[in-house]
Amino acid sequence: MPKGSDFEREICKTLSLWWTKGKRDDVFWRTSGSGARATTRNKTKQKTFGQYGDVQATDPIGQPLIDLCTIEIKRGYSKSTFADLIEQSTTANAKPCMYAKFIEQAKADAKKAGAPWWLLIVKRDRKKPIIIFPIDLLDRNTWRMLDKCRIHRRRKVNIYIALLEDFLNYITPKDVNNYCYDEI
Repeated sequence: MPKGSDFEREICKTLSLWWTKGKRDDVFWRTSGSGARATTRNKTKQKTFGQYGDVQATDPIGQPLIDLCTIEIKRGYSKSTFADLIEQSTTANAKPCMYAKFIEQAKADAKKAGAPWWLLIVKRDRKKPIIIFPIDLLDRNTWRMLDKCRIHRRRKVNIYIALLEDFLNYITPKDVNNYCYDEI
């Protein structure tokens, strides 16, 4: 099973093949230091083009996706589930669950990048990858609802959770491009 950076490379190839309808696996790749370069430069209020989150476009044809959303990728963390977002601890000083931390990181990266949205792709051991993203991303006419997925609303973060393979089967690169051009 691929861990950490191996999983990031696997997802970049998967996204590239999805984006190009199976023709290329090199349109997206890992950001420098998995976003660390942008984080470091951001401390001195410097912007770093295309280096937020874990995925960058290495070919301009993939830039519309990166302009639309930053992509954060997590692998492992098998003791945590997205159900932890629902099941709150009754302890007054409880730490936020791992998935809440992941979402906050994804939101922060999107804000720093100037992207309107974020995607979080997570894979636990021996499980299929899931994708988590803001539900209002689907409130646009160019994005179709994913009927087989579950919706969960938590506090001020309304999120959509789906199997990554379902997302990639229902949402097309054309949907992303239409979304970007509708905004211009």
